[in-house]
Amino acid sequence: MTKTVRGLLQNVRSFDETDRMPDKISVTNLDIIMYVVAIVGHFVDLGLDINVAVRYSLARKMTEFGWTLAFILIPAFVNTAVSLRMYSLDKQQDSLSNEFTKRKWLQIFILVLQMAPILRFADALIYAIKSRRAERKQDPATQRVYYGLMLKEDADAALLRIFECFLEAAPQQVLQTSLLLRANHEFAVHQVLSIASSIIGMGWCLAAYQRAVRYDQQDKNNMSWSGTILQTVWHFLVTLSRIISIATIAYLFPHWTVVACALHILLTASLIQIFDRNPFCSHNRLADVAFSFALGGVYLFTYILPVEGRTRYRYLIFYSFCFIQNVTCGVLWYLYASDDMRTSIYFLPVLAFTVIPYVLGLVVMVIYYRFFHPKVSKSGFSVSFSSSKCRNDNVES
Repeated sequence: MTKTVRGLLQNVRSFDETDRMPDKISVTNLDIIMYVVAIVGHFVDLGLDINVAVRYSLARKMTEFGWTLAFILIPAFVNTAVSLRMYSLDKQQDSLSNEFTKRKWLQIFILVLQMAPILRFADALIYAIKSRRAERKQDPATQRVYYGLMLKEDADAALLRIFECFLEAAPQQVLQTSLLLRANHEFAVHQVLSIASSIIGMGWCLAAYQRAVRYDQQDKNNMSWSGTILQTVWHFLVTLSRIISIATIAYLFPHWTVVACALHILLTASLIQIFDRNPFCSHNRLADVAFSFALGGVYLFTYILPVEGRTRYRYLIFYSFCFIQNVTCGVLWYLYASDDMRTSIYFLPVLAFTVIPYVLGLVVMVIYYRFFHPKVSKSGFSVSFSSSKCRNDNVES
């Protein structure tokens, strides 16, 4: 083993050794393609959202333009702040990560453009290619080092995508769907494209996040592709139902929708601060509270566990609470929809989508945990998912 490889191994161990990698590690063509698709997909989704915002601006629809732009910029700032914290932790841990972002001018340029996930995906892609080259050179030590670095970057990128999906894509879908329900069809094609690009990747991004983190954790068996597919379906259905439910209330009572969502975020952020505070931003009290509120925004649509622990009771409380909200949205839609809306083709499908996909999603979740959830290899009970960065903080503290 060369001196360089020995140095690489030492640095890998310093940030979080990925002992749960498969015994036979190999970067496939599919892995490379998925990273390229993730990068291209980010630009496509962002471009379609910007396209809708520009069209609102040109049409002098400043309210729609303002909300669309806000749902692009605010989540981007959150993602940038989280990404900067990740880089700070990498520096503290003397990580070899951030191959792509060693070009400081490029790192600053991309962060200013609010495209933080691209940096992580680019690094993961670079490490995947290097691991593959090492495999072709029959250098298993170097291959494993770069494979571990790829998994670590993949987990970090997946966490950033969580915030992007549920703080930007999901609110955009609520906004554009509610505008479509108002029979504002001037930009219908562009709105539908924006909605479609976001919702297709949303369920996958969460399933990919959980799969990436599980690969990066030392005490858990890896998730099968069948389990990943079930998670994608589960989160897709639940999130779809949440989006439609919130969009119906945004259509009926736009101002009260803002109040209700703010109260939901405040409640969930407060519960995180009281019961599930994550050490990710423990260095600064203000940053810690802001991170809890960012998670509260995610909790409008889905649930991710901020710290390690049992998921059963947390899921029971969260999904029951959201089910009551969805049913309430359906009832209000049925009672207060206008006569014109009642006679439209949207009325019954929207009513059904407030509940039926949600229930189906929970059924898929039960099937996943009953038959496809990986068992913990050391302690014998299932735990849920937290970010690799958060776990790194726990390791280092």
